[in-house]
Amino acid sequence: MIDGDLRGFAHHAIHLMTKTTYANTNLPKHRLDLMCQAFIDVHDDPRRLVIMRLRQNGVSVEDIVDIIIPAIARSLGQRWADDEISFAEVSIGSARLQETVRALGSPTRAGHLGIGASIPDKPQADPAPRTGDEAEKRVLLIIPRSEHHSLGAFVCADQLRRMDYAVDIAVDQHLRDITNTVRQRRYAMIGITAAGRRALASARDLVQCIRINTVRATPIVLGGSILESRSDLRKLTGVDHVASDMASALALCGLESNGRNALLEVDANE
Repeated sequence: MIDGDLRGFAHHAIHLMTKTTYANTNLPKHRLDLMCQAFIDVHDDPRRLVIMRLRQNGVSVEDIVDIIIPAIARSLGQRWADDEISFAEVSIGSARLQETVRALGSPTRAGHLGIGASIPDKPQADPAPRTGDEAEKRVLLIIPRSEHHSLGAFVCADQLRRMDYAVDIAVDQHLRDITNTVRQRRYAMIGITAAGRRALASARDLVQCIRINTVRATPIVLGGSILESRSDLRKLTGVDHVASDMASALALCGLESNGRNALLEVDANE
């Protein structure tokens, strides 16, 4: 990718910060294609060069994570739908985007589970007692076992951590383990991501299990591209709220945000 293309992409991405959400933004296709190609290249250098050039051109880490990586992910998905790239390529690109989010991600207020770590089979006790304020600033994001789209959850986790929330992520965990963790910790919000209808049954089971086996009523929010359907998702899953971006999810739960939105689901291979 030449510097002129990268600089133009960066400036256009910054302009999009004035919008409330990024689902319908239209970054130049030829520039997005170049970025996508870097993330599916057989070599590591192209994508590392892309990130380096973006940073050199003044694009912040936050803008890369919140805007550019989701845009690349959606472009990968569209290119796959248009038969321009293979499923293997879009899967590789999506994994590398998630790896990039984790590499760039903020370490602020990371829980001991941390971004990218699953809840262990035997959840550990908290390393030290937390004050009431600290308990109110912890969020659990759940990627159900039937859900294979995870990039959006990692983007949102990084954004939450920049807003001084501690974030735990449960990836492919059994209901029992998730419930035990919710019982042991005080969460201000629980988020569940779902990209397709096959994840709705898992989401419903999660909500029921958490409600039955925990005393504290923690608000549960459903997000993901499943929200594009016309279904009554609250009725189907039992969640308290549905939200298409993190700022909306926090607001629905009465929690603070800084107004920047990240889609709750931005994965490529939808």
